[in-house]
Amino acid sequence: MPRALRWLAAAAAAAIAVIVLGLVAARCHDGPLGPFTGGTFRSGIESPPPSDWSFAAARYSFELELPPAEGRSVTTGFMVVDGRLYVPSVLAEHKRWPAEVLADGRVRVRLDGRIYAFQATRVLDPPTLARVAPVFHDKYGTPAEGVGTRDWIFALVPR
Repeated sequence: MPRALRWLAAAAAAAIAVIVLGLVAARCHDGPLGPFTGGTFRSGIESPPPSDWSFAAARYSFELELPPAEGRSVTTGFMVVDGRLYVPSVLAEHKRWPAEVLADGRVRVRLDGRIYAFQATRVLDPPTLARVAPVFHDKYGTPAEGVGTRDWIFALVPR
């Protein structure tokens, strides 16, 4: 094998090792690391959820800790409609976390160092979907017609 090819193979193997180690480290991390799934929240101030989330409407994402049995967290978008929080999942059937939330809706949200406990339920009623879909479309540029079928929406209610 030519020397340059050996060097390239060694560099590729090293890069793969770094990526794998990074993903394992992210699972042990206090929350997600950007787009990588993280562990459970270990820092933050447990707080009662505010009655109106309008102050956060312009924010793009927050950290969502999945049901306790899962021991992991994701960074996800959210919408505020009528002061309430909604979490979308684009192409939900192709992801693991929406099914986990359907099975056990206990989730926590971390935003600005505060942790809020919620019960997440999938929104299926047409009037609510009709109010949330345009906000989802405007904020994230997704097609509004897939909301509720291809793209799931979860309502977050304080526990």
